[in-house]
Amino acid sequence: MKARLCGNTRGSATLEILIAFTILALALGAAILMSFSNQTIVIDSETNVEAITKAQAQLEKVRADAREDFNLVNPTSSTETSGALTYTKNVAVEPVGIFSKKVTSTVTWQSAGRTLSVALSTLLTNPQSVVGGGTCSSVLSGDWKNPVMTYYEFGKDLLGDPSSGFPIGGIDVFNKKLYVVVNNSNGNNFPNLFQFDISSPSNPVLIPPGIDTDTSVKTGLNGIAVAGNYAYVAKGLGPMSSGQLQVIDISVNPMVVKKTYKVPGVTGTGGQGVGKTIFYYDGYVYLGLTKTNSGPEFNIIDVSNPLNPTKVGGYTVANDLNAIFVKDHYAYLASPNAENLIILDIANPANPVRVGGSSGLTTGGNHGKSIYAVGHTLYLGRTYGSREFYIFNAANPAAISTVADKDTGSGNETSINGLFIRDYLAFFLTDEQFQIWNIANPSNIIPWTQNMNPSEFLELPAGGGTALDCESNYVYVSLVPSNNKGYIAAITSSP
Repeated sequence: MKARLCGNTRGSATLEILIAFTILALALGAAILMSFSNQTIVIDSETNVEAITKAQAQLEKVRADAREDFNLVNPTSSTETSGALTYTKNVAVEPVGIFSKKVTSTVTWQSAGRTLSVALSTLLTNPQSVVGGGTCSSVLSGDWKNPVMTYYEFGKDLLGDPSSGFPIGGIDVFNKKLYVVVNNSNGNNFPNLFQFDISSPSNPVLIPPGIDTDTSVKTGLNGIAVAGNYAYVAKGLGPMSSGQLQVIDISVNPMVVKKTYKVPGVTGTGGQGVGKTIFYYDGYVYLGLTKTNSGPEFNIIDVSNPLNPTKVGGYTVANDLNAIFVKDHYAYLASPNAENLIILDIANPANPVRVGGSSGLTTGGNHGKSIYAVGHTLYLGRTYGSREFYIFNAANPAAISTVADKDTGSGNETSINGLFIRDYLAFFLTDEQFQIWNIANPSNIIPWTQNMNPSEFLELPAGGGTALDCESNYVYVSLVPSNNKGYIAAITSSP
């Protein structure tokens, strides 16, 4: 399945446009005029300047957060006492389209029985997400204790084909389009790549036709990452054949396969070395393979020229790679190894170096399955067993520390097959449920349901949750039950 990047801004300056000031400084040291209750009053300049300074400081912190990780730009509220005054400080964040956020910093205080305030606003845009990356809004809206789900049987409802044979290998949502790849090892995949218009978010509409990316083989696709005019797909075909990566031009209709790429230095038979998971970031594709006979399972491929992919480096995991997340110059890998999490320094893409990992986690039946990062915090989802969810402090990736862990339930259906974080909520896709947890206090992670009870988590219409992605305030999940029919569900908050 595909891990997704949501909003990292390495190498790109955050575009900022100052929108408005609600207060006007007339001159240094002079009084400032403020509007209140339809009258103009003169207030003490020193107090007023102090409030403006605090509002500016809040905006500067937001700018710094945006440069570090766009997903850190979320609403906040606090108070601060200065002398006899208590200031209430608020940061309001409003999504503007898919790629931008309007941020308003407000400072409020009481003076002579009146409530006074200053407010500064700015518009922040994440250039990285525009060219390829996360379009999931970290700003929460609506009631996520009561999510609303609309679901479709993939073949019958979305394609007009009631037959089985559409097990979904991966999904990606980008700029009001949903991309779906199919991998059916029991029959031919004709086609195996589809795109849908989701201008109406809960009502995917097929953009015909889909395409078969390789008519010569039965095996299909296991993952997809969309960036700009291209989709990069992890090909479910052994390395002894044509390749494990395909580059698809999605700017034309029908879509066109522009390149099929075989990773050099990899050998295997049968299902060895198959493309399994994929991640795009800043001109590179990070391709994870199933366990190989020889050669690295983790591969860094330069796609600065999408029509000429070039491998620049790799790392041998000696097992399947289930998920990849890249942030700054580190790659975080989730695998079935006893060390569920492996951390690589990829500052030199030609020579990835292991700098740390998850030694000390409860082992046994637990495998690293999904991974996500926001700022300096790393989140790991594992297969069922004990402590399926971990939070790490990754300020120093070479020496991560456990912040919290959580056993998310009993039984063999609690594997966290996909996860992402929005502000203080963690969203999980398991085999049977769509789960939301409040992680605001890592020492007390609680179910985000009406009565804070795990029994109230949203039950999925069919078993086998495989992949999830998000755009704006909608979450999309793919399901593959035992009958291989495949389902797509669109989930959002209730009003």
